[in-house]
Amino acid sequence: MSAKEKDVVAEDAVEKPTRKRKHKSYESAVGSAVLSDGVRAVVMVETRKNSASQLVKVLLSGKASDDRMELYRAVKTGFPLQSVLNMIEISETYKRHGVLSKIVGASDRTLARRLKTPDEALTPEQSTRALNYAEMLEKATQVLGSRELAEQWMVKPARGLDGEVPIDLIANSVGYELVSDFLTRIEYGVY
Repeated sequence: MSAKEKDVVAEDAVEKPTRKRKHKSYESAVGSAVLSDGVRAVVMVETRKNSASQLVKVLLSGKASDDRMELYRAVKTGFPLQSVLNMIEISETYKRHGVLSKIVGASDRTLARRLKTPDEALTPEQSTRALNYAEMLEKATQVLGSRELAEQWMVKPARGLDGEVPIDLIANSVGYELVSDFLTRIEYGVY
C-alpha cells in the first residue's frame, strides 16, 4: 500500500470518529496522528464507559457514582453494615459462601453481635473488602456475559490462579489484584 493510500485510509478512519466495540464497558475512538518522523498513523483509543455498577450503587445507598474520589471518601468513612447486607442479598453465591464473614473478618459470634447494629459503619478496611467484592462480581459479569456465569466462575478453582478459588482471594488486596488481572486476561484472550 502506498503512502497516499495509507493517508486515505487514515482520513476515512478520522471521518468516523467512534466505533462501538462488542464489549459494553468500553468505547473506542479512532483517529490519526502524525509521528515524529512525519508518518501519519491510525490510532485507536479505548476508554471505559461511565456506568456505576449495580452492587457499588447498593453500597453507596442507592447513589450512582463513577467518581473514584467519591468512592474513596465513602470507603474512608465506612459503608453502613446494612448497605453491605443489601449488596450480599443480591448474590446467592455471596450468601452461600460466607462473604459477609470475609468482609467483616470476624467470627460467627462477633458477626451475630455486629448484626444487631446494622446502621453502624464498617471500618475503612472492611469497606474496602466490600467494595472489592462488589466490583469483582461486576467485572466477572461483564467479562463472562452474565451474573449466573460470573457467580459459577467465582466459586470454582481457576487454573490461571494456581487452582485457587476467586471468591477466596478477593478478601486480600493482592488476591483482588490477581483475580482482576486474570479477568482482564480472559477478556482479551490472553490466558
